[in-house]
Amino acid sequence: MCRTVTFPSPLTRRMLLLTNGAMGEIMSTRQYLFGFSGRINRAKIWLFVLIVIATVIVTAVIAVFGFDWTATIASIKAQAPLAPHTPLDYAKIVRPGSKGIISLVALIVIALIVLAYIWAKLAIYAKRLHDRARSAWWLLLYVGAPIVLHGYACHTLTGPFAHAGPHPLLHNLTLPGQIAYWVAFAISVWVFLDLFCFKGSKGANRYGRDPFEPNWCDPAKPEKGCIPKPMKPKE
Repeated sequence: MCRTVTFPSPLTRRMLLLTNGAMGEIMSTRQYLFGFSGRINRAKIWLFVLIVIATVIVTAVIAVFGFDWTATIASIKAQAPLAPHTPLDYAKIVRPGSKGIISLVALIVIALIVLAYIWAKLAIYAKRLHDRARSAWWLLLYVGAPIVLHGYACHTLTGPFAHAGPHPLLHNLTLPGQIAYWVAFAISVWVFLDLFCFKGSKGANRYGRDPFEPNWCDPAKPEKGCIPKPMKPKE
């Protein structure tokens, strides 16, 4: 007697491969955003970019309605009549005003969003580094080094922090500051290529299974996070 077995469609198999995550299991949203173990492919890090864009929009809306921007906008307009290439002096821009309890709540929400973003970014980068067969300690170079170098570059400013032209900081940077600026830029370019463009290591590595390899399991003994392996029909 033959038993009829339904195999997953090509689209279903592709979705299973894309959602396959840490240690060969179906990755939960919590693990995807905030967990540091396992591997993710390029599709998942680009999905994080979309999440960040949506989060920035939400944060901007909270900031717009949570604070009084009247004086801030007026201080920016006051510099508008100046020559087109005159730097915009950020030191002369008035900070947004408070709306009492509304601004306090908005500030707390924005702070929580920023902290969640920082944690999620480190977690996403760590899992992508794992997919590239690298340790999460590379975050010190990929994330920490550009921050330190940009901080040093800003410290060497010989004039006000101003926006003018395609490279706003370079006009007032010392030579060491410019070197730090361009080194940080080069690291950022490499991070983009390495984590967002290059494929992960093929097959399992010490950080987990290949995200494109489904975690098949015995249909008679299903386990959490695994995909029942289709059985060939008996003749």
